[in-house]
This record gives sequence, structure tokens and C-alpha cells, in this order.
Amino acid sequence: MKKVGFIIIVLCLCHAVFSQETADVKNEIKVNLFMTVLSFPDISYERVWENNFGLGLSIGFPLESNNTNFRLLPYTRFYFGESLTKSFFIEANAAFESYKKHSYMSKTQNDLSFGLGVSFGYKYVNLKGLIGELFLGFGRTFDSENTKIYPRVGISLGKQF
Repeated sequence: MKKVGFIIIVLCLCHAVFSQETADVKNEIKVNLFMTVLSFPDISYERVWENNFGLGLSIGFPLESNNTNFRLLPYTRFYFGESLTKSFFIEANAAFESYKKHSYMSKTQNDLSFGLGVSFGYKYVNLKGLIGELFLGFGRTFDSENTKIYPRVGISLGKQF
């Protein structure tokens, strides 16, 4: 059921994004294909200001059953490069992750952890507003019982609008 819901959401987003054409390009929607192959797809929205700074939000969830329910990851990016179509970037992010916590009485509870991370990457935008991104990074959660490293890795495709 989660897979069908995910496919419907992606199709609706693609339809909405590709059907709009505006002269002022400041918004981006992207799908992380690498994490989708690993059964943890994430969809990102980013708003770019001044061509060298952007704020975004990434939402990921597992397609297969595991301990993680979802990950919400707000981020900020600083772009380096004189071209509007090709840029290296450094990203700082914060992660809010909902996960299943198992207690001694074999009860399962949902809990929330918080983490901070960094990544770096490269973005290419063609003349039609199609985006390709490669990025690599990691973060660490600060939960006393479930401290772990989370990946921030991706090969993303998307569209500016």
C-alpha cells in the first residue's frame, strides 16, 4: 500500500511541476533516485535565493518494513560558482526521524530523534529547467538510546519552476 501511495504522490507532483512554466525560477522539486533504489525514497523541495543560497526540505520514508517510520530533513545550501546552471554546494541539515522503539515488555512505541549533518555536492540545471544533482554527506542523531549515523547520499533528478 505504501508503494502505491508513493507512486501516486510522485505522479501528482510531476504533473503539477511539468505543467507550469514561469519566467521567475526559484523553486525546485527533486526525487532522490539513489535512495529510492535502496527502498528509502526521498522527495525534496528547495527555494533558491540570490543564486548562491537555498533552503529546502526533504521527506523520506521506507518502502520496506524496518525500524524507521520517516525522516524529515530541513537543509540550507550555499552554492559556489558563477554559472546559474552548474554549481558546487555545501549543505548543512537537521534530521527529525521517527522510529520504532522496542521496550522490555515487547511493546513497540514510536519515538522521535534529532540530528545534525553536512554534505557537499554538485548541481546541474539545463536550459529547460531539468535538474541533476549528486551529493554525499552524513549526520549524527543525538538520541541517548538510539544514537546513530544517518546517510545523506543522492543522485537526484527534478525540475525548476
